[in-house]
Amino acid sequence: MDLQDEDDSAALPPSFASPDRARTGSAAYRGGGRLALALAALLAAAAPVKGLAQAARDDAQLVRDRNVDVSRAGATPLPRSEGDQALVDGWPLYRTERGQRAFNDAMATLEATDGLAPAPGAFQGCESLQCHLALPSVGSAGWIPPGRIWVSPREFVLVVHSPRLGEGQSYRRRAGGNMRYFVFHEFHNSTRNTDPFDTISSHSGSVFVPLYMSKEWTDASGRRFVIVVQVAPYDVVSFHATDWGSAGPGMEVAKNMTEELEPLQGLAGILVAAILKSAAPQLQIVNHGGNEGLPMLRRYERRLAALKAAPATPTVALPFVPARAERVAAARGRLEVLIVRRAGSPPIPVADRGVVPPKTALSASLPGAVAPALLVADPEPMLIRPIRPAVRPPPLPEPALVAPIRPAVRPGSGVGG
Repeated sequence: MDLQDEDDSAALPPSFASPDRARTGSAAYRGGGRLALALAALLAAAAPVKGLAQAARDDAQLVRDRNVDVSRAGATPLPRSEGDQALVDGWPLYRTERGQRAFNDAMATLEATDGLAPAPGAFQGCESLQCHLALPSVGSAGWIPPGRIWVSPREFVLVVHSPRLGEGQSYRRRAGGNMRYFVFHEFHNSTRNTDPFDTISSHSGSVFVPLYMSKEWTDASGRRFVIVVQVAPYDVVSFHATDWGSAGPGMEVAKNMTEELEPLQGLAGILVAAILKSAAPQLQIVNHGGNEGLPMLRRYERRLAALKAAPATPTVALPFVPARAERVAAARGRLEVLIVRRAGSPPIPVADRGVVPPKTALSASLPGAVAPALLVADPEPMLIRPIRPAVRPPPLPEPALVAPIRPAVRPGSGVGG
């Protein structure tokens, strides 16, 4: 039996007029299917082309122009780290133009100084900066030279320039006699935001510091780095540490009260303090009262003590890659070829969203004598000697008469009739 013939001659539903019409409909269906498959293949082939075209546009765009002069409506309203920032066309969108420019300046400097890491021998055995250092010098305009300061074959500190003022504008600078302290600060705020570029944009008035430090980042090659952004000359007039009279520069370090100071942050703080001490030897390195900035100060002081105990320690010039202005201005590249983006922040329970964190959440690096004092109320007054009746001071003597009493003479009373 011919199955094809049997199918053609079998009883068909009323909707089929004849076997010929059934075969014609089946052919049309098969033709439409082939057309749909062809269209799907065309779209699938076009998708990578579109992606490549977008990547080519991103590669061609200057880093310092990314998301500048655009709407800020899509920015993350309450970020807590760099990883929380919204991406627009594959690039972070900051809430303010100032924060955006600071981030772009950092990424342009990173790209402009990219290259091979120095060999281990370049550090001459100086591990964790336990040696005397020969470092880049502050220029006459008050700026640390921008670029990469390598501290190991896999770690570096990226110094970035992102001026507060426009080109041609001048800063009020302190005289040498008014430069007495370099103050370590930390990001203590109720939102626990440690994004340095957001902090830079929030310091829009006279209260600011010339230097801001990020947390540890990772570049696309897997090397760790910390960003130090300089926004003004180190001796600029600003108000940031009233307990020290704001008499000198300060640096905001991306660290909350509950967080540990990261190892590379500690090394970056040592480098910046050493560079500024070389420029102004009279500077005293301090922290901003209480525990704020204290872990960084302790790290700096431990290194000084170690060097004092080993006076024969050699002086090492750390490898430095300067960021040429023309290369920074011409920097191009997508975010994923520059850095490994930080993950987003976990949510904070509503009960823990106060300015002062719970006692159990304090950083373990805080000294035991300092941490409890932050949260414990003042003790009751203690009696230090027996109670005694108050002694009234002797009364003052009565005023003495120094001349006989005479009638007062009215001025001009002897003149006239």
